[in-house]
Parts: sequence; structure tokens; C-alpha cells
Amino acid sequence: MKNLSSTLPQGFNVNEINPLWYLTIGIATMSLTHMTFSIEVMAWVSSVPFLIYLSITQGWKSRLIFSLAFVLAWSIVVMKIISDPIPLVLVFLYSIPISLFHLPGYLMWSKFNNQKYALFLFPVIMIIMEWIQYTFTPLASWGVAAYTMHDNVSLIQTVSLFGLAGLSFLIYWVNVSIANIIIKRKISISTFQLPLIVLFLLIIFGSIRYDLNKANGIDTLTVAAVGTDSEVSGLPLPSKENNEQTKTALFKRTRTAADGGAKIISWNEAALFIMPKDENEWIESIKELAIELNITLVASYVTPISQTPFKYENKYQFVDSLGNITHSYLKHQPVPGEPAVQGKSPLKVVDIAGTKIGAAICYDYDFPYLAKGYGELGADMVIIPSSDWRGIDPLHTEMAAFRAVEQGHTVLRSTRFGLSAAITPYGEMVSQMSSFDNNDKIMYAKLSAKGVTTLYSLIQDSFVYLCIGFLLSFIVITVRSKKSKSTIQSLKSNE
Repeated sequence: MKNLSSTLPQGFNVNEINPLWYLTIGIATMSLTHMTFSIEVMAWVSSVPFLIYLSITQGWKSRLIFSLAFVLAWSIVVMKIISDPIPLVLVFLYSIPISLFHLPGYLMWSKFNNQKYALFLFPVIMIIMEWIQYTFTPLASWGVAAYTMHDNVSLIQTVSLFGLAGLSFLIYWVNVSIANIIIKRKISISTFQLPLIVLFLLIIFGSIRYDLNKANGIDTLTVAAVGTDSEVSGLPLPSKENNEQTKTALFKRTRTAADGGAKIISWNEAALFIMPKDENEWIESIKELAIELNITLVASYVTPISQTPFKYENKYQFVDSLGNITHSYLKHQPVPGEPAVQGKSPLKVVDIAGTKIGAAICYDYDFPYLAKGYGELGADMVIIPSSDWRGIDPLHTEMAAFRAVEQGHTVLRSTRFGLSAAITPYGEMVSQMSSFDNNDKIMYAKLSAKGVTTLYSLIQDSFVYLCIGFLLSFIVITVRSKKSKSTIQSLKSNE
């Protein structure tokens, strides 16, 4: 096997560079990787400088310095998505917790990187921690490595196999492999050829999957995302006159969308503020609208229930073409700090002319578990009334594409202050419209009437469970090995 030292500059040694330079480079590469304004290729090397730093330093002080640098890196990352009306303090509300979920992977690898199979320890711990974050915490899947590939339609197909965890594992595996080559100055099958072969095969798989399923004679439905004029996000509440003007414009656009052939129409999240005393009359009006236009309507709005403290219901009514309210839905996962009543009702899909349709609200679809719920119900399409802000546009909509590929259903994301999009089960945005552009706030699209079955929808998080099994086995083997060495040394000393 060819040794890497022959390809590096003569005399190069990682120890000859001040360790702080590796931290500085790591902060830079991490900052260029995640969220908006990211450079996709940097994701494959963003962890390398940090791993090198940890390999050439020892002691609690170096780990403390690393941890502070790591938090700084994530703070810069999160800062990229902060814009009006989001306060700057939100940077630390996200960057610190996300950092804490990622740190164990780095610190445990640095402790055991000389053990057998330690090469896989880093990606295994990283995806386990990511999975814990987006399954059990309100941070959702923000900061997950897989999202760095949001512009790579071929690699996105990987999540149809193993979910976010599979793609994240590959990214972390490549990072630690490159770091190992630089640190140990040698190439082995596990540190070079194998991860590259897997990456190459997944690109081939993704390209074939994406290309074979285009223009293949499927039945389609005409859908539309209809935008609102409302810019209200909290107090003060809009005046009755202003609210009536917003409603009139919203109904007019809905009629235009129906005249344009749309049979399923979704409004933006918080399209209107409806006071509790007016809600029954409001519901009757949207039922009449659906009957009049012969459409299925996902009517999203907000009902304030308290102003001191400010509290509201962020909800939608799912209205079929006969004017039946098939179900009401409260946002299941309010954004941390959002004063919304959390919905607890079971997920529901509605059969519309043979197409099973579900819906969620904005941040809900940053949680893969919720999309899995719709996958288990056999949803063909999921509608997502949403409301973003400039800093997360269009990233937030691109994240929703991962849910579509994971579960094999189409997604209609109707977005206020951001990008509306119609997304296929292969992550392709067949139609999109930015609310920041000068347009009529109506986006039409034709989406597949039927979803597709994916491996991930069948095996769910089995890959994560496999990684948990690897971690437990690694810990047991390492502990036994240390005990064995300790026993041998004790026997030798007694002799």
C-alpha cells in the first residue's frame, strides 16, 4: 500500500503547526458549511481541522479551548440565519445546545482514536447524537450534517435508504478518514478507498433513482399555494378593518387559483388572525368557499386566546370540496419561544379522489418522526402551511424536501416570508415562488397523485439502532481490553 508521506511536502508533520491554527481553520470551515451561504464541498472536510487539533493536544485545558472554539463556530453558523424580526440572542439559544450535541463525538473519538475500529466511532456517535436531538428535543434537525447536501439532488436520494442518519454518517466518515490520513500519514482501505467507493456508489444510486422516475406517465393533481398579505407575527393584533382587507384578498386569490385549475389549495401559516368570538363565523365562510369552488382547502390561521401573556392557537382547518371539516390541527412543534398552544391530536390523512393527503405546520416538518407518522398512514401528499423569515429562506423549504424523499410523498409548502414550493418524492422542486418577489402570490403545480415506497419508510431508524449496537459493543470490547492489559501488567509486576 502506498504511504501518504510520499505525496505530502517533505518533512510535513501536523505537530509542526501551532494547534491554535487548526482551531482557527476549523472555525472557518464549519462557518462555511451549514445553514445558508454554505459551500457544499466544505462539508466533507469541515471536521478535519478540529480532529487534527484533538489528536495532537492533551489535557482538560485543550479540551476546554476546543469546546469554546466549537461553540464559537456554531454561533457564527447560526448567526447566518438571523435577520429581522429574529433577535440576536437566538444565536446562543441554538448554537450552544447544537454544539453540546456534537461535542461528544469529537471528545470520545479523541480519547479512543487509537483503538481498533475507532475510525467508525466518530460518525457513529455523531449520528446518534443528531438522532437524539431531532427525535427528543425541540431543536429539531437544525445543524444535521445531511442538510449540507441540500443542493445535491443525487446524494439527497440517500435519505430514501437510511434517512438523515445514513447521509450524515457518510459525511462524518469521510471527514475522519481524511483526518486519519493526515495524522497517521498512511492510506488504508478503511481510511481512503472504502469511504470513496461508498460515496461513489451512492451518487450512482441517487442519479439513477432520480432520472428513472422522471416523466414516467404518473397521474397528477393540480395544486396551488396561495399567499397572504398579513405581516402580523404577534402583538399588536391587526385591526378589524385590516383583517377584513387581508381576508378579501386571500379569498380573491383562492378563487383565481381555483379558476386556474387547482383542486387542492393551501394558504400560508398564519394567513389571518381570527378572534375566538369570530371563529365559528369564519369557519362557515371557508366551508362555503370550498363548496363554491369545488376545492380541498387547507386554511391556516391564528386564534389569539390571551394577550397577557400573549398566547395563541396556530392551526389549520382541513376542508373538503363538500364543505366538511375533516379535521382541525394545532401546530405540534411550536418553535422554541413561540407562544403557541401545542397540538397533541393524532395525525390524520384524508382520501381526496384516491390520494391520501396529510398536513402539518412549518416547524413540524423539521422533525423526521412526524413525517414518519404520515409515512405509516400511507400519505401520498403532505401540505405544509409555513411562515419563515429572510435568514432561513430558502433553506427551510429545502429541508422539507428531505422529508419528501425519506417517506416517498409529495410536499406542498405554502410559505409566508419565504419560498413556497411543490416537491416531488425525489426532492425536486417542480414549482416554486418567493414571497419576496413581486408576484400575484399564487403558485400552481402538478404533483403526483401517488407516493412511492422507500426503504427508509420500511426500516425507519434501523441504521441508527445498528450504530447504537456498534457503540455498545465498542465500549464493552474496549473495557475488556483495558482490564486484560491491566491484569497482564499486574502479573508481570508480581513476577
